[in-house]
Amino acid sequence: MLIKRLNKNFEILDKHLIAHKGIYGYSKKLKKYVTPNSYTSCKFAIDNDIPFECDIRNTADDIAVLAHDNIILHEGQKIKVNKYKYEELVNILGSKAPTKLEDVLSYNKGKVGVIVDAKEAHIFYSKYRDNLANLLNKYSVKGEILLQSFNPFFMLSIRKHLKGVLTGQLICRGKTILESFRTPKRLANIYEMLISFICFIARTDVINMENHSDAKWQVRTRFFISKKENLKVKNKRDKLLEKLDHTIYKGIKKLNKFTDKIQLQLVKIAHELTKKPVLAFTITHEDEFDVMENLYIVNYIADFSMLGVEEYIEKIKRIS
Repeated sequence: MLIKRLNKNFEILDKHLIAHKGIYGYSKKLKKYVTPNSYTSCKFAIDNDIPFECDIRNTADDIAVLAHDNIILHEGQKIKVNKYKYEELVNILGSKAPTKLEDVLSYNKGKVGVIVDAKEAHIFYSKYRDNLANLLNKYSVKGEILLQSFNPFFMLSIRKHLKGVLTGQLICRGKTILESFRTPKRLANIYEMLISFICFIARTDVINMENHSDAKWQVRTRFFISKKENLKVKNKRDKLLEKLDHTIYKGIKKLNKFTDKIQLQLVKIAHELTKKPVLAFTITHEDEFDVMENLYIVNYIADFSMLGVEEYIEKIKRIS
């Protein structure tokens, strides 16, 4: 478990499974859908003694709020979180306004471990960085909170301001810093992995890696699925998927396997050199645990939201 590998008194994070974006999905008890990264989804996790991960972005007045994407769709408009002050977001979005990170941490009060994923992690936002560091320090005394980010430079910048807060550098493929400069995506991914790896070795407490098992990536390719499940649409969809599997997806799969090998080697080297724990995300199917079992994984961020809130809680407790 996490604390045994860190050899620190971070007992509050000694859990095998961590809920992705809180506990969300349809709730039979509340008779409504609980949205991810909401106060309610985090409250469900806290009340059931389940550690959770949440994504944050910053408002125009540098307040950390729970949001995975910067854009919130509202009445046909695209509202950018970082372009408005928090009170302005409340006035525009009403009940749909994102929750303040501080409200969640204040309710938690160290009861369960919280992983904070800083999506808007620019090193130029010094005020946001300082405000976030002060907030996390206030609610994390013995490692109750772990801060992670895709941006290694942000992690290096904020780490010196943190006290009693665990840190994790995300090492995975995905949107990278170099992509914004029109660098070929595959080259940018490899560069980002290497930079993240180097920064991790020097600084962070935990290795964070994305789960790239075939099961998950096959699910992600199902973007052809239509809301209209009639026979004609279904046949067309199946033909498109079959064509994709034999052409485009086949090529993507080869490229992904190539970058996967690089990432796994980096994780292996990092683990062997530092003996630091590996945190994997995001597990959506139980069979993915078998794929990951020999990769030094000690903790997982899991997502069973498709089951509904009550079933989600039951399953994550059973597996843990």
